[in-house]
Amino acid sequence: MKELHLITREGAFCRAAHIMDEYRALYGLDFEIEHTFLPLELLVPTQAELSEAKLLVVLEEVRHGYDAPIIVIPYGEKYYIVDGHHRAFALWKLGFREVEALILRPKSRFLPGVVRTAEKSGLKHLADIKIVRD
Repeated sequence: MKELHLITREGAFCRAAHIMDEYRALYGLDFEIEHTFLPLELLVPTQAELSEAKLLVVLEEVRHGYDAPIIVIPYGEKYYIVDGHHRAFALWKLGFREVEALILRPKSRFLPGVVRTAEKSGLKHLADIKIVRD
């Protein structure tokens, strides 16, 4: 099995800025990053499957204080996960109610591609994610 490298807290902020720049180029819209805590029940996954091996590592790291925020984009009343599915799922499984998040908030209304991805995959809640063995 290859070695897993989890994103650092600082790395999550850098990744959010990078994703925001990609979204600007892709959609021609301005975005801002909002740093907050979100209820886990408002999250919608955009990835149908998670690696069991990585999840076990993330679960253990969260128990020991791992705190890299996830990255989401809002649409309607929900927040679609762009990065951090393993982190969000681990927190949910451990009984947490909130997750630290970096929200990529568009300054204009639009339909993000991740919304269509979640809908096509039938994903509505973290409970819809399937854990697969590597």
